[in-house]
Amino acid sequence: MNRWVWPGAVVVALGAVTVAASFAGPQPVPQAPFTSSASRVSVVCPAFESVTATVRVAVAATGPGLRTSKVTEPNQGSDAGAFKVLTNSGQPLRVSAPLPDPFGATSVVVAENGPDRGLSASGCVVPRTDHWFTGVDVRTQAQSEVVVSNLDGTSASVDLTAYGENGKVAAPRGIEVAGNSSATISLGVLPRLAGPLTVRVSSSDGRVAAFERQRTWQTDVPLGVDWLPSGTDPATDLVIPGIPEGAGARRLALTNPGERTATVTIGVLSDSGPIELAGSEQVEVPAGTTRTVDLAAGLAEQAAALTLTSTQPVTAGMWLDSGGDDSRRDPAYTVATLPLPADAVWPLAVGKSGRTVLQLANPGEVEVSVGVTTSASGETPGEPKVVTVPPGSTIAVALDAAAASVVRVQTQATDLRAALVSTERLSKVRGLAVVDLAAQDSLGASAQVVFDPHAGS
Repeated sequence: MNRWVWPGAVVVALGAVTVAASFAGPQPVPQAPFTSSASRVSVVCPAFESVTATVRVAVAATGPGLRTSKVTEPNQGSDAGAFKVLTNSGQPLRVSAPLPDPFGATSVVVAENGPDRGLSASGCVVPRTDHWFTGVDVRTQAQSEVVVSNLDGTSASVDLTAYGENGKVAAPRGIEVAGNSSATISLGVLPRLAGPLTVRVSSSDGRVAAFERQRTWQTDVPLGVDWLPSGTDPATDLVIPGIPEGAGARRLALTNPGERTATVTIGVLSDSGPIELAGSEQVEVPAGTTRTVDLAAGLAEQAAALTLTSTQPVTAGMWLDSGGDDSRRDPAYTVATLPLPADAVWPLAVGKSGRTVLQLANPGEVEVSVGVTTSASGETPGEPKVVTVPPGSTIAVALDAAAASVVRVQTQATDLRAALVSTERLSKVRGLAVVDLAAQDSLGASAQVVFDPHAGS
């Protein structure tokens, strides 16, 4: 039995919607859904203890009132100012800020060796009643677990539903998560499968934040670890951003939780416009099952995003890695996301030796304008750089090397997707991590914004 410590590097990204951005575009600016200055929104950032890894949680806000606390200590919060990096906190963190000013938070884990080997990142998550994880690894050489955090004062009951290649798979149900606490649910009780599956984490009597952490081993040698991000609820039109350039695995996982077969049409957005995937344009996904498609050859090592159109609602995610043999390869994951809000902020603490690019994907039929502001921690942000994303295309904006950075994205476009793609050489390991960007309150209708009595005024 492998000995391992629950890792935690997470890059967390969160954005709250604001009234409007100042950049012209072909579509109207989304209206701010919040009007009360007394309301706060809270998110949860994954973190854990590790003897071999550095775990950093970066938080940033454009307005006052940003606060942090441990999930288990809601009454012992502290002010975070406009930007802060918390290192090795040892457990998941609650981050909150008043609306409507945008704020964000991410978690990053960096390790050259040990059970948390590689570069991994996660966006912080708003508590919801449902989370969908597409691409869960339950192979014989994998160890996967779901971490659930409950910010409410009362307990929540959590159910897991799993979809594999041959249909539903028995999964734990009725797990009680006490208020102001976190619980770890091992997926080792699920049957071992050669391909990925999808796990739905749902709560019938409360809202919870959920994270899925998975790693692979060769006997007792770790081969990589990362968080699998929570994607959108099943839908008929999906966009997956954040596919990095370079060699390595590029496996698409599709899950149809419905009762009719889904026919999924796959499109690719590249920096030169839409491209075709010869032989992989359509995939049949039977009811209640998960199917995988190897897209490495078709993508030809290009940075890209995927568009998916389905006859039935599906979920989607991709297995990625940085290529090379086992001693060098590092896994990463990207999933279907909803569009960016009009104004959002994401901090990221990869470290000075890491390199990060912001990938923007425009699945629409007209070009869009985007204001991108980047600054290193402690620096005063400059004027936004206005970039144009052609229709059916992706572009990349490189961030300056810094121990920690803050990225602000402002746009009037209503269909733009984005991801932060980070790389870092960690001894022999080619570290790779992807943080999909989307307004956390827009991940699903189940998310609610309420006054948080533990977060301060």
